[in-house]
Amino acid sequence: MDQRSGPIVDDRAAASVPAVASGGAGALPTIWEWLARPMRYRAVRRFRIAAESGDAEQLAALLDPAVAVVVDDSEATDGAVRVVGGLADSVALLLHAMTARPGLAIVERSVNSQAGLMLSHDDRVTASMTTDFTGGLISLIWVRLHPDELRHWNRV
Repeated sequence: MDQRSGPIVDDRAAASVPAVASGGAGALPTIWEWLARPMRYRAVRRFRIAAESGDAEQLAALLDPAVAVVVDDSEATDGAVRVVGGLADSVALLLHAMTARPGLAIVERSVNSQAGLMLSHDDRVTASMTTDFTGGLISLIWVRLHPDELRHWNRV
């Protein structure tokens, strides 16, 4: 499989396994998170494909009806955090930001040990996206617009 369509695996996922074997108090949530990981990466892949292709219907089918998109832009003069809620407004925002166009690249990456996306424009990272799930649907999308904080991702 090529890098773009192949499974993205975070090596830190294996770190969850010893906690399960120890039978500690957090064993059940830890094993669930570890087992749910591949499903979340597949869901993020479907999310990326639907958004890049501009398929509003498919994108909406992947989102929880009460989805929220949080856009964190610390470079704004007011340190802006904006929240867009609801299916229709979230789909419109995501399609505006993610529909394929020249210079835009969206790749699947682990972001803070979660299934996520990295957006770049003209080979410069411009945003990272993480997702939270309710059941099998994406219920929260956190977009971080911090080029200064993401500058190390621009290096090879």
